[in-house]
Amino acid sequence: MLFQLVFFTFIVIGLIALLLEGISRYTAKKTNTNPQFLAFQRIYLLVYVPIIFGDWLNAPYLYKLYSSYGFIEDQIAIIYVCGFASSLFFGASSGFIVQSYGKRKVFVIATLLYAVSCLIKLSSQYSVLIIGRIISGASTSILFCAQEAWYIHEHITVHEFPPEWINYTMLKASKTNSVLAVFAGVLSYCMCELYGLGPVAPSILSVPVLLVAGVFAGMKWKENVESPGKLKKVVIRSNSTTSSTRSEKKKFLKTCCQGLRTIVENSELIEVGFVQALFESVLCLFVFLWTPVLDHHNPPLGIVFASFMAATLVGGAIYRSIRSVWTKLQPAYSLVATMAVTCATVLGCVISTEPSREFPVISFIAFLFFEMASGVYFPVMIDLKRAIELDKLDVAVTTWFRVPLNLIACSGLIFLHSSSNATGTRKLFACCFVTIIIALFISMKLVNSIKTRKSHPVVQTDD
Repeated sequence: MLFQLVFFTFIVIGLIALLLEGISRYTAKKTNTNPQFLAFQRIYLLVYVPIIFGDWLNAPYLYKLYSSYGFIEDQIAIIYVCGFASSLFFGASSGFIVQSYGKRKVFVIATLLYAVSCLIKLSSQYSVLIIGRIISGASTSILFCAQEAWYIHEHITVHEFPPEWINYTMLKASKTNSVLAVFAGVLSYCMCELYGLGPVAPSILSVPVLLVAGVFAGMKWKENVESPGKLKKVVIRSNSTTSSTRSEKKKFLKTCCQGLRTIVENSELIEVGFVQALFESVLCLFVFLWTPVLDHHNPPLGIVFASFMAATLVGGAIYRSIRSVWTKLQPAYSLVATMAVTCATVLGCVISTEPSREFPVISFIAFLFFEMASGVYFPVMIDLKRAIELDKLDVAVTTWFRVPLNLIACSGLIFLHSSSNATGTRKLFACCFVTIIIALFISMKLVNSIKTRKSHPVVQTDD
């Protein structure tokens, strides 16, 4: 039953996504027709498309791949934890690395490392797979940081386009992201199940795709290095290895401390950061959980994944449609509604994963609504950060949000199997439910904080 339901759901959600996208384009009020901006945007997307597609190809059958090598759920959880821990460390330092050594150079190197981590999946050795996962976590953290930092620097500093235009590119990239994810799911299903190439096939296919992204970046992107890089050059001229190392360490610590200080001094930023960390940590745990919950019922995993991504498209389209009609809708209220819907979906997962009575259909439907809520969440966060002027923050600040995110995800997976796998999975869903409840209350507090700030604006006086 689940097998047929998955295909039917994918077709229905896909048609709904196409319909909503058509309505969205028809009712769109503003488009940017500046030829210089569009040319620059195409250069960015020329690299963005293959790197995102290569990344998504690794997603649908990753858990299945580890399982096919004979590893049990406990062992697979540890592999995922190593990836999250790697992202935790390199996520906090990626801003400094990118600014110090050049965005294009770092991006190309990270692309090569990511391709290597995909090739490592050919090995069935547990320790080798852990190393590959660590490389993957590090490379993706640095990769996407470098990509975003390069675009923002070129957009504002080099081309001097208005900051408001960044949203045009990010919106187009977000839509492209979801479409590529759907296509990656379908293609992975065809390779793994329709043609019987095995769960490692999508990862191998991603290698040339990732390399194409690295080549395009090397050819089309211009290098830009921030002031930390200039400091490095000065230090090198001194021919003192010790002073060079000390200067780099001081600069790294200063960058990290400045980012953390900015967060601590802004109450709204703290609240947004906590909501982001809590919600996205649950999203990371869902990335691990959906396959073991559904896999033993033999669904087409690639189509399941494609359905999830199509649901994300639907969520984003619904939010944009509501915003086009209800222009005065505050993003903070939308965030509260998104957290409330997510609470209901996670509760559905808690109910449907009872070991003695599993309901895979309910779990699948709950996952779909969770992904739809995710599709609403990301544009809501973009609008919210812009509304309270958090979108202008440096990369070193925003990367700190990933620290609690990965800590929560790692902790959840480490303590997943205190007893049987099924009971541990259900307990983890219960923990996710509590986490989203906390995020809901913090988002409600954020609404009050924004109201207070607007009713009591800070008056600046000249001394």
